[in-house]
Amino acid sequence: MPSAPGSRTGPPPVSARVDYAVRALLALAAAQPDTVNARRLADAGQIPPGYLYDVLADLRRAELVRVRLGPRGGYSLARPAAEVTLGAVLRLLDGAPAGPPARTGTGELAARLDRLWSAAAEASLRVLDGLTLADVVAGRLDV
Repeated sequence: MPSAPGSRTGPPPVSARVDYAVRALLALAAAQPDTVNARRLADAGQIPPGYLYDVLADLRRAELVRVRLGPRGGYSLARPAAEVTLGAVLRLLDGAPAGPPARTGTGELAARLDRLWSAAAEASLRVLDGLTLADVVAGRLDV
């Protein structure tokens, strides 16, 4: 069936916060064990610098990133890239994924759609839980 004009195809979007966090984490994973300054992180991940500092603060609170101060300072992963799954990043930053959209009807069709959206969310989480930062950096996206 063709898409409606103006509609998107592909997976449901993640929040900009999670997208930018994953971009920053991937840049740090690729640089391990070195530290990376904020300017390089912003450039590598195409992240607006003002937004980057908020994301890095979230990642520090979640104990995924650590900061080293000083002239050779910067940010680094607090854990090995092979131990950080994308599903964990999503849950740490956005909490549990949203459930199905608010029901707009009743009956069998609405119940089927609830099951469909729940199954789609669970499938997405299985994929994200099966991928680590190291997998993505290495291009191992076979899911």
